[in-house]
Amino acid sequence: MTTFITFNIYLFYGLVFFAIGCVVVFRNFKYSQLSISETLWALALFGFFHAFHEWSELYAILFSDDISPKYHSVVQWLRVIKLSLSFAGLMIFAWLLFRICPKTCARIGQFITAAIMVIYILVMLFLYQRSSVLAETFAQAASYTRFLLGFGSATLAGVGIAVYGHQLRQDSHEYGQYFIATGVGLFIYGVLAGLVPTELHSSVPVYRTLAATFVLITLYKALNIFDIEKEMATEAKLKRAIEADKYKAIGHLAMGIAHEINNPLASSTLALDLLERKLPVKLDELTDYINRARLGIDRASVISKELLAYAHTDLGNAQKVYFCDVIYGAKQLMSHKIVPYVINIDCDPSLSIIGQKVKLEELLINLLNNAMDASGHNSHIDISVTRDEHQVLFEVRDYGDGMNEQTQQQATELFYSTKPIGKGTGLGLAICKQIVSAHKGKMNIISAKGVGTRVLIRFATGGECEWLTC
Repeated sequence: MTTFITFNIYLFYGLVFFAIGCVVVFRNFKYSQLSISETLWALALFGFFHAFHEWSELYAILFSDDISPKYHSVVQWLRVIKLSLSFAGLMIFAWLLFRICPKTCARIGQFITAAIMVIYILVMLFLYQRSSVLAETFAQAASYTRFLLGFGSATLAGVGIAVYGHQLRQDSHEYGQYFIATGVGLFIYGVLAGLVPTELHSSVPVYRTLAATFVLITLYKALNIFDIEKEMATEAKLKRAIEADKYKAIGHLAMGIAHEINNPLASSTLALDLLERKLPVKLDELTDYINRARLGIDRASVISKELLAYAHTDLGNAQKVYFCDVIYGAKQLMSHKIVPYVINIDCDPSLSIIGQKVKLEELLINLLNNAMDASGHNSHIDISVTRDEHQVLFEVRDYGDGMNEQTQQQATELFYSTKPIGKGTGLGLAICKQIVSAHKGKMNIISAKGVGTRVLIRFATGGECEWLTC
């Protein structure tokens, strides 16, 4: 093979591996939810090390005649060390991959990886003791390095990334096929680099380059998922921002409407009071009409006040609030209504969050109202407040009829109610959700027909809430 051809093959060979390292390094994994993102640094390490190895091999091939004989031993061992370090990066990648694979596959893969590394180290120590026979020892060291580390690491990494791609395919992610193709490419490269000696034919480096190029292309396609993932996260964030602006506008509108409605309602109530006083004799029929008018006005007043509560979420005067105080306050305010029910309370007196006591009492009152409406008299309603690591779990549970899946999904929507006309406004759970959100918490409704309903709320005890689900 001419010097010109050799130079270009090894130059492109190293460039492919350098590109593999760059494909990984220039991806943004910061916000990724994919478990493989934590392993790819080792693949980038392999790419850069292997590129350096191939380019330095090019120098050793082209300028071997200029190297002094007394440095031949050092140069030969440096070549083995460079080769072993580059494949060690791929071996680390394989080890990390098996950590995110199913348990059985992970144990087998990590055991084989560890066994290969131990065997290789023992073989290298044995060969180092025989370093007096340089040519033969170096040839054996290079052969064992390519077989154990080269073929071994590429095969293990190929299997690991293919298993991961298969998992993605089972989860209906189409891009899993590119991870599988990358695994196949790594296996092919492992065969060519570890089992097929360079001296066999002048075309061997070419085939290795083609296999590495295939790995580069499939890996690039596979890692496009991180760009898609980032776009989806950006779209979701934009959608949440638009929804927040929309609800903010609805809140301002609701506040304005509620204020405008309250004035004529108050005036109408006053007029009814004056009319009642001026009647010379309280006729039953006339009194009934007045009571109906008063009932309608009172209901409109309740709706307008709940709209105001929904629109007003300021926590400017937030302070340390103990949940036992919140429960006690809510019970006092509902003392007349909770008499027919058995309220079971389990609350650690030390549990507290930074918030607004009045809002948290309103939250509990709304939840208790819903629980009582769903339950018959003498029914049990449980209130529990417990700690879970850095969170406070606040739960209200009833044993009523429960909700189906569709009702659960719509339960926190504005004006959605399954209660008869005149019994509910459809604002209770919407207000609850907003109060929880203002306190940096997460509310989940767990229910099924015939088994009752659990409303589980997670509050962060410090810093920002982690927005965990039940």
